[in-house]
Amino acid sequence: MTVRILVLAGLIPLTLGGCASHTHNLIQDGSDQDITVGTFRHEGPEGTAMFLELRGVRFEARAFAIERKQNLAELRRLYSTGKHYDRIFSGLDNDHYVYSAQPVLRADSGATLRCSAVWRSGGSPSGHCLAADDSRINFRFG
Repeated sequence: MTVRILVLAGLIPLTLGGCASHTHNLIQDGSDQDITVGTFRHEGPEGTAMFLELRGVRFEARAFAIERKQNLAELRRLYSTGKHYDRIFSGLDNDHYVYSAQPVLRADSGATLRCSAVWRSGGSPSGHCLAADDSRINFRFG
């Protein structure tokens, strides 16, 4: 019985750690000056979400898809055939993934921002949004 309790007590922090969301906040220096605040969430039980406040209007998107890719041909060229490439190919080395998302943020007024974000594994999303007038708004999260 004591062993069972110890095992369960050891698993609880691991389980709770896996449920934490991964949220990034806007970096003002790397973003358009018209954006006053923003958040990007790409992990966790609440699902994906992005919001930006642009010129006093809040734009928001939830439950958008995240794509995960890696260029195995390029990685094979870089690392040849060996242990490192074998770890990448088998999925044991996740450091070479590139993630992307294309959320469409909506305001209460019905206005939209078509956004595109990209980040490397362990990195932070950055990208741009296009407004209805085709103006480009750059953002960077930390």
